Formats: sequence, C-alpha cells, structure tokens
Amino acid sequence: MKVGTDAEEDIRRLQAVHETFPGISFIGDGNQGFFREDCIRFAGGVKQFGGRLVLLEQPVVRDDLEGLQAIRHLTGIPVAADESVRSLGDARRVVEMQAADYINIKIMKTGVIEARRIAAFTRTAGLRLMVGGMLETRIAMGCSFSLVLGLGDFDVLDLDTPLLLSTDPVSGGYRYQGPRLQPWQEPGLNMQIAVPADCLIIQ
Repeated sequence: MKVGTDAEEDIRRLQAVHETFPGISFIGDGNQGFFREDCIRFAGGVKQFGGRLVLLEQPVVRDDLEGLQAIRHLTGIPVAADESVRSLGDARRVVEMQAADYINIKIMKTGVIEARRIAAFTRTAGLRLMVGGMLETRIAMGCSFSLVLGLGDFDVLDLDTPLLLSTDPVSGGYRYQGPRLQPWQEPGLNMQIAVPADCLIIQ
C-alpha cells in the first residue's frame, strides 16, 4: 500500500484492511514521503493493531541513507531502497551504509545494462532483489519480467502498474493470473499493439 503522506491516516487505512483481511501482510511504499520519526511512529502503530509489515519501500527521501539505516534498525522491518539507487555507485553507498535489506531494480530508472550490474552487485553484497516499475504498459513490464526470468533470485515482484490502465492496448506476452505472473513461450516479448477499429492507418 502507498503510505507516507500522513502517518496516522496511513495507520487507519492499513488497520481497516487488516480488519477485513486479518491474514494478510503489508508492504508499505513510502515513495520518499516520510520523515524518519513519522515512519517509526507509523511502523509502531501498525504493530500495535496487530498488522504485519514485511517491507518498507523507500520511506524517506533518496539522499537520507542515515534515515533508511535508522528505520531498519529501530523498527526491525526490512527496508527496500528504490529512489536511493539510480546507479551502481548508489547501490554501493547503500551497502556501505547498511541502509537497506533490498534494492528495487527498475529499468526505467537505470536502463537495462545498469540494472543488470546493480542486480549482480546486490546479490554479491548479500542483499535481496526487488523489481518494480513506474507507470509502464505491459511492453516495458515485459522487459522487466524478462530480466527477472533471465537473472533469477528476485524475492519481490512489483510489476503491476499495467493493471492501473482502464484498457490494455497490448495483446500477447505475459499474463496476470491472480497474484501470479505467467510467462510466455514465444520468441521476443510476443506482444502486439491493438489498433482500434476506428483508427486510420496511413502508409
């Protein structure tokens, strides 16, 4: 769930979901919205109502590695560095500071080649891998999923932004089946753009 705008309101929203689905666990994606103290208060509030936070994704601004480090150690909740890692050098600084447990790979942040370098370094350093997206269609998501299938060892897949589209302009390729991503068997991404019937194509 997206959090980080108002700690008390975030706690209330997660509690409402928890009361309806008491068996679920939460990933809280702060999108750099928290101050350190607010995030610690948020984590404590979720624990108080019996909720389970399994991951806090980028709770504070990208340059506040000390904040990420403090949140990790003071809450005991794993932290994922997202906006804090836009290059291999950023990943090295996160590891040196012991600021995260996961690094979130996004090809839209780094490009594919740098994403591979960051992923290899992350595994060597003993951190876990997460993969995410911004607001891509299934074409870019398919590239990210290809990276996951090719490299392996990704613990968290957050490749859901195409589900926010009111209509999917892409056919073929991977599929969403409940909480699972189903790969394809054909060459390439096996995707086509659906052209509306009323669209005029000029050659």
